[in-house]
Amino acid sequence: MSSESSAARIFGISPENRVTVYGAQDRPEVARFLPAQANIAATGSLMPADVVVLFAGSAADLAHDLSGAAAAVEAGGVLWVCYPSGTVEGTERDLNRDTVASLLADNNWEPLADAAVGEQWSAVRGQPTAK
Repeated sequence: MSSESSAARIFGISPENRVTVYGAQDRPEVARFLPAQANIAATGSLMPADVVVLFAGSAADLAHDLSGAAAAVEAGGVLWVCYPSGTVEGTERDLNRDTVASLLADNNWEPLADAAVGEQWSAVRGQPTAK
């Protein structure tokens, strides 16, 4: 399976979507999950997109980077928060589906779905909470 079809399947990305990815700069292992049209953004930069993907290695990373990534989501867009899955041996994890969903909710985002991103990452998709 190509990386294009993998990213499209996992994140629901179509060719016309603008995609911004945060937290991937120091994670070469995630490159195969990113579509060609993805803009890799530095933490703290604002690159608006229809689909924003945030890779967070810890709860502290997520708490630090979530508001910036969420601000980049265009109206009607979605935010995917990717976190290390529990299947990685030898490493203690402080993120899981429930903690990610809770942090999303604390930031006025509604968790909608989850997905596996390869063997080492999982993801939760969110959208802004209706006001």
